[in-house]
Amino acid sequence: MVRRMLTVHAHPDDEASRGAATVARYTAEGVRAILVTCTDGGAGAVLNSAVTQRFTPEEFIETRAAELSASARHLGYSAVHMLGYRDSGMDGAAGGDRAFCRVPIEEAADRLMRVMAEERPQVVVGYGTNHERDPHPDHIRANKVLTRAVELLDYSPAVYHVAFSRRRHLALHRACVERGVASPYEAGLGHAAHGFDDSSITTLIEVEKNAIARKLDALRSHVTQVPPDSGWFALSPEELREAFPYEEYIRVGAAPGNDLFDGIA
Repeated sequence: MVRRMLTVHAHPDDEASRGAATVARYTAEGVRAILVTCTDGGAGAVLNSAVTQRFTPEEFIETRAAELSASARHLGYSAVHMLGYRDSGMDGAAGGDRAFCRVPIEEAADRLMRVMAEERPQVVVGYGTNHERDPHPDHIRANKVLTRAVELLDYSPAVYHVAFSRRRHLALHRACVERGVASPYEAGLGHAAHGFDDSSITTLIEVEKNAIARKLDALRSHVTQVPPDSGWFALSPEELREAFPYEEYIRVGAAPGNDLFDGIA
């Protein structure tokens, strides 16, 4: 049996920052991984000061798509599906009538369900319901669309939500402090405990150095979004693994386990 996993992300670059090392681990083991990206990322901006090119809106969307393709190759995805919606922007005001947060949930869910029905993944990974630290309207909508799409399927895959614990943030922050590098995790630690998922986490996926390195390579692929001197690269793959060698998930409606494919025949 070919093991298949499908991940659902809101924008280009989310696939490189949320569960990316897990995907790299499983694809190295022969799992077929399928990426669904809901929006074009067009409401973003160039965040890397080293990129001096001026983009038209169409050129920026094309550039973000190319960066997404490069990232997906680093992680080992076998297929990339674009759901076809516009980036809503942080305030939900971008993208017009085709902004992801404005289109009917049933419409978007039907599109996603059709991809799932074609690919038949045993495991589906997406976003959860805790958006205290991440209130982007497209991330909120991605959870609702995924939930409805699974309901529309004629079978029941295992569904996981990517989780972020305070424990992980603290461990990585301490590793940065110990090595005397700027910590990108410090700001997140200012959030209240309910902004993290510690009490809800069911599944820890151990990731090796090579998988973490591929995650960082995927993140570097998003040249317009991530400067090469970003704090996300302050720790090496070895140091990241030493500080916290797991990625965290919440399995929906099932018992805890240490493999996304637990209980799947």
